[in-house]
Order: sequence, then structure tokens, then C-alpha cells
Amino acid sequence: MAGPYTILLSNLGYARDIGGQISHHVRYLHRHFYCAPTVQQRALDQLSDLIARENPDLCCFVEIDQGSFPSGGVNQLKALTGTHYGHAHIENKYGLSSRLRSFFVTRGKSNGFMAKQPFPFETLYLRHGIKRLVYKIRLDRNLVLFFSHLSLNRRARQAQLLEIRQLLHGESGEAVFLGDFNLLTGLSELGPLLDHSDFVLLNRHDEPTFTFHKRSLVLDICIGSRSLAARSSLRVLPQPYSDHDALLLQIGASSPGGAAHA
Repeated sequence: MAGPYTILLSNLGYARDIGGQISHHVRYLHRHFYCAPTVQQRALDQLSDLIARENPDLCCFVEIDQGSFPSGGVNQLKALTGTHYGHAHIENKYGLSSRLRSFFVTRGKSNGFMAKQPFPFETLYLRHGIKRLVYKIRLDRNLVLFFSHLSLNRRARQAQLLEIRQLLHGESGEAVFLGDFNLLTGLSELGPLLDHSDFVLLNRHDEPTFTFHKRSLVLDICIGSRSLAARSSLRVLPQPYSDHDALLLQIGASSPGGAAHA
């Protein structure tokens, strides 16, 4: 039997402790330029409490900082890892040739993960957009997980979605893709990814994951093989320290030999 697995996806918002209220964005605007370590630790403590409560096998993070100038050099992943999550990795989210990888303000802006066991993983890079990093983590022989943070630019995002479709269909077993998809114009953007495919959206259409003042959107997304979706559940978890909610994906055990998608 493969699984079960519990997987957390969190957009930390770089642990600036800024929620979705307009008052937060106005009052704490300075934290985008420099955020005190004490503020970051307060946000990270709240995330640690969430992790302790839900006890995921794998935690996937976007908008996590490994030590840029605005974070005061704080490596937020190191601050989160503990004895229960001995396996971790963090990487700059920009393309390999991007100058943003070395610019003092953006060089720490990253994606990363921590896990209870040493899952094999790769770092892949999309061809389009500024944010290009995709983690590929093999949970078992027949199940692979991808996660990423997609572009704010719609044209680049549409190209990235087509690349993600190729990644998913390149797998012989089941696959799941998690991430902040930045679908600013709505879930209809997923058409090129999901139409005429064996992959489905696990999110509820009426359950937003992002709030900015009075605007609520479904930005944090979980796509999975149809066979995987049949034995999975997805919950949206509040994160008061971020304008994004977290996703908690629970995947039930597969039958012996695993299930494959077309």
C-alpha cells in the first residue's frame, strides 16, 4: 500500500505578519522593505502551531525567505525545522539566469519544503515568467508531487499552465500539483490545464484562499489525478499572519501496485 499522506501548502507572505485587511497593508507597509526578526518569529510561531496541530508528513512553502535584506538575514525555513522535520530544502524562486537571484532585496525570496522523511526531489524551472522554480517531490513509486508559485502576469501564467500540463502528463503514475497559481481573473484560467485531461481541481469553487480588503479569490490551488482525487480531501486553513490561507491535502492509501492515470 502507498500512503496515506498529509501535505501542507502555505504561502507565508515572507512571515511579515500582514493579513488581508487593508489596515494591515497600510499600517505595515514598511515591512515589505524591512521586517524585524521579532515580527517574523511571531508569524513563524503561529505557523509552527498550525503544523503541530495538523501534523503533516510534508510542508510546502512559497513566499519564504532564506535571508534577504528585508528579512534582516533571517532564514525562515531554518527557524521552522525541528526534530520532526529533519529533511528540508530551500531555493530561490527566480529563473537561473535572473538578476533577481543576486539582487540584495530579492535574493532570499524562495520556495522550500520540509519533510519527516527523505523524499527524493528535484528542482525544475519553467521556461516562462519571472518566478520559475518548481519542486518535484516523489512521495512513492507511483505518486509524485509538484509545487510552485506562478506569475502575476496573465500571459506568462497561461504559458506556465501549459508547461505544468506537460509536466503532469509526463508522469506514468499519479500526480498532484500544489501552488499559489495567482489566478487573478478566476478559475476559468485553468481551462488549458484541465480541459480534456485526466486531472481535476480539488478546491471548492466557492471557498477563497486569498483576501485583500473586500476581495476574496481562489489563488492557492490543488490539481490532482482523477484517481487520486477520489481518495483525497482538501481543507482550507486560516493563516492570520498572511493574506493567504493554507491548504491541507490528505491523500488516502492507494491499492497495491498504485493507480495510474492515462
